Amino acid sequence: MIVIKKIEIISFRSILNLTIEVDNTLNLIAICGENNVGKTNTLRAINLFFHPETYQINTDRPTIKEAQGGSRIDPKIIVEFLDDKSNVYYKVIRDFKFYEKKDNKELKCKTFKRRGKNVDSTTVKELSFKKTTEFLESIEFRYIESINIDIPQLVEELTTNVIDVQYSKTRITKSKEDLHKAYNDYITGLDEILNIFSENISGTFKNFKDNWSIKFLVPSSSETFRGLISDDVQLVIDDKGCLNVEQKGSGLQRLAVILLHFEIIKRMRDKKNFIFCIDEPDIYLHDGLQRKLMDFFLENSKNIQIFYTTHSKVFINQYSMKNIVLLGAEYFPKASVRKQRNIDVVETKLIDTNCDEGYEKICEHLGIEKNNYDVLQKNNILVEGGCDKKYLEEVANYFGIEKPKIISLDGVSNAEKYLEFYNSYYKDNTSSYKPNVKVLFDNDAAGRDVYKKILNKKYNFITVTSYLLQNFTGDGIMDIHKNNTNHEIEDLLYPDIMCYLINALLTKKSLHKIKTTTITSKIMKPAFKKAGILSLLDYEKNSANPDEEDIICFVSSNKATNDIKNGLAGMFNIAGDRALIHLMDSCKIRYPYVEKYINELFSFQ
Repeated sequence: MIVIKKIEIISFRSILNLTIEVDNTLNLIAICGENNVGKTNTLRAINLFFHPETYQINTDRPTIKEAQGGSRIDPKIIVEFLDDKSNVYYKVIRDFKFYEKKDNKELKCKTFKRRGKNVDSTTVKELSFKKTTEFLESIEFRYIESINIDIPQLVEELTTNVIDVQYSKTRITKSKEDLHKAYNDYITGLDEILNIFSENISGTFKNFKDNWSIKFLVPSSSETFRGLISDDVQLVIDDKGCLNVEQKGSGLQRLAVILLHFEIIKRMRDKKNFIFCIDEPDIYLHDGLQRKLMDFFLENSKNIQIFYTTHSKVFINQYSMKNIVLLGAEYFPKASVRKQRNIDVVETKLIDTNCDEGYEKICEHLGIEKNNYDVLQKNNILVEGGCDKKYLEEVANYFGIEKPKIISLDGVSNAEKYLEFYNSYYKDNTSSYKPNVKVLFDNDAAGRDVYKKILNKKYNFITVTSYLLQNFTGDGIMDIHKNNTNHEIEDLLYPDIMCYLINALLTKKSLHKIKTTTITSKIMKPAFKKAGILSLLDYEKNSANPDEEDIICFVSSNKATNDIKNGLAGMFNIAGDRALIHLMDSCKIRYPYVEKYINELFSFQ
């Protein structure tokens, strides 16, 4: 298999000089970056390399070079290929300074082998123009733009390939005149061929949506063979709605074009090396289809090298971060003597993702959670257990509040040990910041006891602030000397939400549900409020199921109760539950203190 190993782009549009090294242990190369930094131009440059006849002087020369002139005003694109079977490298140069469409004299190539990172000079060979052309023709290259999709042209190419390649036994080889005379036979044969083909590839479409299938409608009459293919044969996708592709949503049109290109090359028996450039495959597709398309890429990357631009973290391998090209840009005015004015210049730059700054930028751009191997981040919250962490993170996501690092203590008794360790760790640490640590304690007897101990301690190398947890109304008793409340993280959540989660659990256990209106009414009473919502929920659950033995319990301190509480927290997934979202929307209005409290807790200004 022949793949691209290295690309050097000089003086092409926004790219003055860009070199991309490819790790060939992975055939997927993702090009990322903000809008208008040169991602698409990178793919266009690769496309220009394979299709020099598309060179447009007015648009392909860099703006600054066009305005200022200079020795290097035309593009120069150098691509290094690797034939992994023979371990031979091919370095092909296209210099458009000397480009002429008739003779292509700008095309030069040499082959060589490597020993480690060095070129074995004894193996270097200059290839003739003919040999270079033959080498490039052994590669099927395809560029799929994010716009300007020509469905009829794609259908024409697809139909031609189906006839000439996949079904060689029934190949129609008659001339146009003979074909027109024998048109009835042709229609029958073409209809049969395309039906077989549509059955073969519909499975690919069904992987993305069960009710999708693909059909070709063959006309009953046509003047010419080419007219038949380009004008009359229609590509339709049958999803039990409208058939015409152009009437589908942008996402489906885009997906159909990508999949059909892959289907075409599967039927090219004279080509064994395939390279794709796809501009924004994630565009218009929802998250579920993006994941299916990425899986499709991974499967096909065994035989196809795929370059693509993306703004989606779905198309990034977050575990290896291999072949992730992050582009940035510099924007500046430049004086032009020719135009006698300043012109605005955009210059594409490669950002090194191996350094901390580059890694942070790519995480920020794609919304990837950055791996931080420091013990603490600048801002941190310590909570008593995993349930606290899950509830706080999920509620913060719902409110759209930026989260600090939340760390579970795995029990309130560990709070002092954790803080002593952090203080000792940062005594001699060279970190650029002094960590801020908020410790959130349950407002119960155990939490208040440790809270008082922490208040009397001094930490020199971390900034520690202690909090007693409030309930959802914000009127809980906070005086540690006159306080006998029993508030845990569940008391900060909306009572309607806790009823929703517990009723879901009771339904799974085939038990009678509790009434939400009863809970929301009683929890506002001083006696019930002080005891905490779990105590009230446990009482109402027993009242609704008086004849049950060994019934689940929410208030004991044993392992079974902890498992149940962890299970409830695990069920609290707002984004995946429409009913839960509607309930949160309603509670947000009725109990505004919760959002205010989370905002204050997560603020470190």
